[in-house]
Amino acid sequence: MQKKMDHQTLMSLLEKAENQTATAFELQALDDFYNSFEGRTGYTEYISDQEAYDQLMLVQIKSGIDQRKQKTANKISKLWPRLASAAAAIAMITLGTWLYLDKIASPPGASRNDELVKNDIAPGRNLATLTLANGKVITLDTNKTNVIVADSIKMMTMLTAATPRGGTYQVTLPDGSKVWLNAASKISFPSLFNGIERRISLAGEAYFEVSPDKSRPFIVESTGQEIRVLGTHFNVNAYTDEGDTKTTLLEGSVKVSSGETVLLKPGQQSILSSNALKVHQADVEEDMAWKNGDFVFNGEKIQSIMKKISRWYNIDVEYSGDITDDDLYGKVSRSKNISQVLKALESTKLVQFKIEGRKVIVRQ
Repeated sequence: MQKKMDHQTLMSLLEKAENQTATAFELQALDDFYNSFEGRTGYTEYISDQEAYDQLMLVQIKSGIDQRKQKTANKISKLWPRLASAAAAIAMITLGTWLYLDKIASPPGASRNDELVKNDIAPGRNLATLTLANGKVITLDTNKTNVIVADSIKMMTMLTAATPRGGTYQVTLPDGSKVWLNAASKISFPSLFNGIERRISLAGEAYFEVSPDKSRPFIVESTGQEIRVLGTHFNVNAYTDEGDTKTTLLEGSVKVSSGETVLLKPGQQSILSSNALKVHQADVEEDMAWKNGDFVFNGEKIQSIMKKISRWYNIDVEYSGDITDDDLYGKVSRSKNISQVLKALESTKLVQFKIEGRKVIVRQ
């Protein structure tokens, strides 16, 4: 779900930058914040005296932030947006429409946590199984990224493609539709779509690119809901341990039904929560991050973040003592070993980790 950054959080980051106590993570947060509004105008009429004062603060600390970013990251800092763009960005905070996205990354030269590195865990990989109707299980080739289920089988049988924790795979269905499975996910589908509809079921998370066929709707059954499309691109997150079922539309249109029916437009997301179906604008980058090879945390609690990490690295998670309730923001590649992901999260100074075998202990 989208998270908004409040004015207090921004001012806290600005104060740290001005006092030269901000971490590389926090400096990058400020930099990403302004660059995300490059060229956006038309909001200056909403700026109050307080926002104008804040804007002046930004200009005053500009050079200090740029210099510290050069020293910490050992690279040329990005140029700050024009003054009008900065003003527009602050105005958008007032309007409550700004989304905060920070690239989590351990700065080059930062001290590495030797214990995390010593007990490192590799990221997930292409790994899946195909189960036939008679129960026979075929392990899909880990040297390939996808499997194509041909429609040459004239007698229809049910198939199940599944990824374990730490696995991902692409499946091409008999009608040519493509499905990307996230870790710990599965789809069940017929080996031949020979009826008036193309119906499959999903558990976990998958991204769909459905082949157009106006005469035969494509239907996805998932936890508590049904999705009906003719040909489109969309993502479904239906992990049972997440609580909510989320459907995000990228292209075309889809009908999502669960007692009631809603029609999604591109860029919208439906959320099924406690048997209620609601629609709002999606954060497409966040929702599609897994397929694009990233983790994106856009105002998430550490417990939610660790669910994603546990699935991808096939680990168990244990919490020790008081755990931060702060929202965390960031972006980090899923291709990195777990030590680099955890170290990036540790750079927030809000959480620490310890690896014991395939268990990660989270503490404050």
